[in-house]
Amino acid sequence: MIDVGQGDSILLQDRWNQETVLIDTGGRLTLPQPKWKKAHISTNADNTLIPYLKAEGISTLDHLILTHTDADHVGDFLTLARTIKIRDVWVSPGELTVPTFVHQLKRAQLPIHIVKSGDKLPIFNGHLEILSNGYTHKGDNDDSIVTYGDFFNKKFLFTGDLEQEGELKLLKAYPRLKVDVLKVGHHGSKTSSNPYFIRQIDPQLALISVGKKNRYGHPNQETLATLKKAQIKILRTDQVGAVQLIYQHQKWQVKTVR
Repeated sequence: MIDVGQGDSILLQDRWNQETVLIDTGGRLTLPQPKWKKAHISTNADNTLIPYLKAEGISTLDHLILTHTDADHVGDFLTLARTIKIRDVWVSPGELTVPTFVHQLKRAQLPIHIVKSGDKLPIFNGHLEILSNGYTHKGDNDDSIVTYGDFFNKKFLFTGDLEQEGELKLLKAYPRLKVDVLKVGHHGSKTSSNPYFIRQIDPQLALISVGKKNRYGHPNQETLATLKKAQIKILRTDQVGAVQLIYQHQKWQVKTVR
C-alpha cells in the first residue's frame, strides 16, 4: 500500500517482477485552480507513486485496475501512463458512463479490459479475482471494483471506496467470505466498514490509506472503534507511511516505509 496521501494505490509485485498489478494511482482532490497556478503544481504521482515504482525496479505494469472514477483513485492515471508502460487497464462498465473518465482512457490509448465478476489475474501462487464489477453502474463509490486474492495462505480483500450498502451486497453474493487482510473501504470513512460486514469477514489486519490531517476527517472515529472492537490490527499510511506485506522464507512479514 503506497503512501500517496489522501488516496489509494496498491501494488502487487511478484518475485523478479514476473507479474505486476497496480490497483489505483492516487491523485489529488482539489478545488479549481487558475491556469497559471496549475502549471506550477506537480502531481502526487511525480512525487510518490512513480519514484516508488522505479525504486522497486518496475518499468512496466502488466495490469492497472482503476476501481472507480474518484480523482484520489484515478487522478494520476495519465501522469503514470506517460512514464510507466502499462500493458492493459481494467475498468468497470459503470466507469464508462463518466465522460471525463472515458476522455482520460482515450487519451492514454491503452488496451482496455471491461471487468466482470469472476475475472482472474494470475499472480503469486494464485489469482487476483474480481468479486464485484460494481453495484450502481455510475462509477461512484459503491461501483468500486472489488478484488480478492488467496496468496500463500493469506486472504486479501481490496475494496476501493465501497460503502456499507455495497459491503452488504458483497456479503450477500459471498456469504462465506473470510479475509486476513482488508484494505478498508473509503479511507476509513464512516460510510464504510459496516460492523456486521467486518464481523463476518473477520480480518486480522486492516489497512487504511489516508492523508495526514485531511479535510474529510478520515479515518472516522466510529470506523476505528468498529475495527478495534473486533480486535483488528490497524495500519494507516498517515501514521506509518507505506505498508509492505512481504512473503519470504515461507512466512509473511509486515514492514512500514516512511
